[in-house]
Amino acid sequence: MNNRLGRYVLAGDVITPSGMNLDISLAVAQADLARFSQRVDNGGLDRYTYARVDFWLGETLQDKVQTAVATLLDSLLGKLPKSLKPIPLLLSLPDKVDAQPLVDWLEESQYDKWISQIDTSYSGSVTLLNEAFAKLDHHDALLCVAVDSLVDDLDQLIESGVVMGNKNPWGVIPSEGAAGLVVTKKNIVDTLKLKPLSRIGYTARESGVSDRRGMMRLTRKAAKACDHLGSIYSDMSNDRTDTEDYGFAIGARAEQFTNPQNPFLINELWGTLGKCSALALMATFNHVHRSTAPASLMLFGRDGQRAIMQLELCA
Repeated sequence: MNNRLGRYVLAGDVITPSGMNLDISLAVAQADLARFSQRVDNGGLDRYTYARVDFWLGETLQDKVQTAVATLLDSLLGKLPKSLKPIPLLLSLPDKVDAQPLVDWLEESQYDKWISQIDTSYSGSVTLLNEAFAKLDHHDALLCVAVDSLVDDLDQLIESGVVMGNKNPWGVIPSEGAAGLVVTKKNIVDTLKLKPLSRIGYTARESGVSDRRGMMRLTRKAAKACDHLGSIYSDMSNDRTDTEDYGFAIGARAEQFTNPQNPFLINELWGTLGKCSALALMATFNHVHRSTAPASLMLFGRDGQRAIMQLELCA
């Protein structure tokens, strides 16, 4: 993933507890329309915050994932120029979901004629992006879709003491959702005269971070490579590990950012989206960023992965 330049985002969309597409998700969340729920335990003494997608069809997580994939494929394939169809698909799934039934369903569905190849993954966030960019090296364009549900593991997360609640302000907000992006390369953009949404600039990642200094190290490297790091968009949760890592990063190079005390945090809109958070953040940036200057995306994977990426809107 480090410095894979010449990459572009052609399209993106999300499904969140606030809505079945990006427009609705942002409008509802920013209107503060009761976007989070509370689970009450221990006779009302313990309260835990979470978010659930109430409109997903299906009784099981497997069924809900299929519904989410279909919704995103309808959206993203509809935005693709014919010259890029059929397109390879990289599909990231929750750990509990069996990939083969989904692959079988896709191969028998109306989407099959528009998809040239299906690869499945159980990676998320930074690791998933790294896989996507590696696959893009061998294709003209790539459709990447991720679905996850931390709220499906709510009981285990509460038992582990990592959920935000009245007694734990430093926890995650278990949520669920899906996100998808279509990415391509500069030579394809130029040859086909495409109109991408954004250009991916400087990128760097660090694996196996355990010292709450990973983002600080990445920020220092980025500051040496870039004139200015711009506004900040991030998928960090309210977990102490994430917030302290972010604090050290800003403390190291605050002057390089625009208003670093007020980053755009999708966690505050939709909760912790797990494996689809990085794709959701990139799609959201394309929708809400207004400046012509590049911005920095700080990505916090739940598997000890960290990354910083510059994104710039295309004219």
